[in-house]
Amino acid sequence: MSMSKLKLGLGLLAAVAVALAFVQQRQAQARLRAENECLRQQLAQLQTEKGSLSNQLADAGDFKRRASAQLSELLKLRGDVGLLQHQVGEIGKLRDEIQGLQAAPGRSQALQASMDALEQQQQAAMASLNRAKQGMLGFIMFADENQQQFPATFAQAAPYFKEGLDAIEMNFEIVYVGSITNLTNATGTIVLREKRASRTRDGNWQKTYGFADGHAEIHTEPDGHFDDWESQHIILPPPPTP
Repeated sequence: MSMSKLKLGLGLLAAVAVALAFVQQRQAQARLRAENECLRQQLAQLQTEKGSLSNQLADAGDFKRRASAQLSELLKLRGDVGLLQHQVGEIGKLRDEIQGLQAAPGRSQALQASMDALEQQQQAAMASLNRAKQGMLGFIMFADENQQQFPATFAQAAPYFKEGLDAIEMNFEIVYVGSITNLTNATGTIVLREKRASRTRDGNWQKTYGFADGHAEIHTEPDGHFDDWESQHIILPPPPTP
């Protein structure tokens, strides 16, 4: 092969190599542009989703605050209904006493004393119900932030009480410590129990209880023995493992 043909062949190879390199470079640039565009679109989508998620979180916070307020009002109404039912019976008894006292002259002082005693009893019962309802509201709010687990002490639930924790702890004791999700009958399971029973005007004894669903009620026993009734509504802790 002559030198001129060799130079020509090498020149053609060099030209082809340059052309291939140029084509590959253009193709690489095109791929990079496409990938950059795809990444920009994904980033824009992520920013949109982030904004949507932020809005959803804000809506969830508003819903939780509304639900908490509604729960508080519901518990108040349920407790008031139970107290009113109890008071209806007391008012009926007092009406009978009034009729008897009106038939006997000179007994106005006894009538006033009877009315005062009934009013004091009703105020004490309302205060006890309110303590139980506030206690259960704080416990439910604690459970909502702690994997549905009720607190083991009043101190654990302290951040969820605006006021009145001392009165609740002084008058009530915790009888259920565990998860709400483990309960098959939250409406019938006692969580808070009044420490001391009080005597009613008709000679019965009564205690106030807070239940796992958040409501509170007063239970009355004629002889002051609450063990049988409580055993149907209290879940005892499991025995210790030997």
